[in-house]
Amino acid sequence: MPKQPLTVFGYLLIAAMLGACVTTTSTVVVPDTQPGDQIQVEYLLDKWCTNRDETAESNQAAGFSGLLNISPVFWRFGPEGQWDASTSGFVYQPLGSWKIVGLDNLELSRNGREPKSYQVRFKNNEEGPDLYLTDDKGQFTVLARCK
Repeated sequence: MPKQPLTVFGYLLIAAMLGACVTTTSTVVVPDTQPGDQIQVEYLLDKWCTNRDETAESNQAAGFSGLLNISPVFWRFGPEGQWDASTSGFVYQPLGSWKIVGLDNLELSRNGREPKSYQVRFKNNEEGPDLYLTDDKGQFTVLARCK
């Protein structure tokens, strides 16, 4: 019988150590939006990954080539307007700044370059929200929230 308290103590210790390793992130629920809806800053804050399949499908449906030569890119939008990118998803480099202009336009300013504006909308699926960026030519870049 003396082993039973020791076993229970061991299980509690393991549970406490596992609980200390768990990180919780409070992810804002992003609703589906339409052009002209007000985009909230909180919707963009996070890491976003290129969704190559959805980008190709959206461009093809809009009459553009579905064949894309875009490499996977990981974007991170920080709360202070910092815009970072990574090709690995682990090491991020500062790219410039971002801000919402008007209701649904995202302005991305690369360091030393002219700012580029995109119309923004969000569409949810079973894996979470997709961020649709539409440039001035009507072409799409679609990003999914990184896991």
